[in-house]
Amino acid sequence: MRENRRAETREKVGTLRAFTRPWTLMLLFTGGFQVGRGAPIDGVFFLAIAALLIVDEFRPITLPMLALPRNAILVGIAAVLAIAMILAPRHGIVEGVIVSGIGLTVLLIAWPNHESASSSGLSIRRAGILWSVIALTACIIEVVSFLIGVPSDAARYAHPSVSLLLDPALDTIEGRVVFTVLWLVVGIALIRRGKR
Repeated sequence: MRENRRAETREKVGTLRAFTRPWTLMLLFTGGFQVGRGAPIDGVFFLAIAALLIVDEFRPITLPMLALPRNAILVGIAAVLAIAMILAPRHGIVEGVIVSGIGLTVLLIAWPNHESASSSGLSIRRAGILWSVIALTACIIEVVSFLIGVPSDAARYAHPSVSLLLDPALDTIEGRVVFTVLWLVVGIALIRRGKR
């Protein structure tokens, strides 16, 4: 009887932990927010990743891991993707497919190997906390700016979100080149560091 209660308690704690990990909470919140603001495709993408993390808490998921290509191949792929993203219309289907494809590919490259003892190491947990704080701060700034700007265009421009501030630069070809190249270079650097 006592063992059954302990097992039930462990199961409840596991369930709570699955939903309260910072990155899972952020994905759930961001997905719900995107759906609420009228961007259901973005919302479903975030919610699907959150669901994957929650399921992984109860039953570790082994995804078909992709090996990180050599630098020359990685740079070549990044160059092709950069050109396609720069030439594609902003907020269009092509851009959305490319960004989603990059996200899913990175997920397959970076997904933790549950058989490895290092996947739950202290450095991984510290990095997770650091990135969670950075992402949470960015999310809070965006959400507050969005909500303050809802009543009118004047309010929106008085309290602009980061995306609104970036729009003038990203509406130019030069701005898109700089942003896209920086985004891909930082992404590649993070993936390479993470794989080490």
